[in-house]
Amino acid sequence: MEQITIGVLVNTHGLRGEVKIKTMTDFPHIRFKKGALVHLHAEEGLLSLKIKSVREQKGLLLVKFDGFDDINQVEKWKGSLLSIDRKDVHELEEDEAYFFELKNCEVFDEEGNKLGIVSEVLDTNANAILRVKGVKGDILIPYVKAFVVSFSREDKKIVVHLVEGMI
Repeated sequence: MEQITIGVLVNTHGLRGEVKIKTMTDFPHIRFKKGALVHLHAEEGLLSLKIKSVREQKGLLLVKFDGFDDINQVEKWKGSLLSIDRKDVHELEEDEAYFFELKNCEVFDEEGNKLGIVSEVLDTNANAILRVKGVKGDILIPYVKAFVVSFSREDKKIVVHLVEGMI
């Protein structure tokens, strides 16, 4: 089953099995809610974990998993990725996209000139920003209707409207 990365376990918190998670998903409050099932990519393989509790602190999520009540049980997971099954991702509208769908897309201007490839999607409170790796360096493009003319899932292609000073 294809896995979609939704976060990384960056550290432990306290002594009772709570962990700090940096989210890498468009919908952290859906993916990381009480009762949700996530997969942890551990050395021993893919572990399915049920979320017992979750709260926010300083830009990270503090998560506790069912059955793990001690720091010694979870500290070995530092640096591990968390994911969900691809089948658990709900469909979006035609003009919407998940972050993982945008990564590695080719980016073109309205004249058909290739600007580069999306190397990263930065999540800000206002909107997503595409980091496009081009021949002349990185370009940052807000993923908003004012700049994104079209997105094709099938072709992995994004067409953008450039304004003066953007590149």
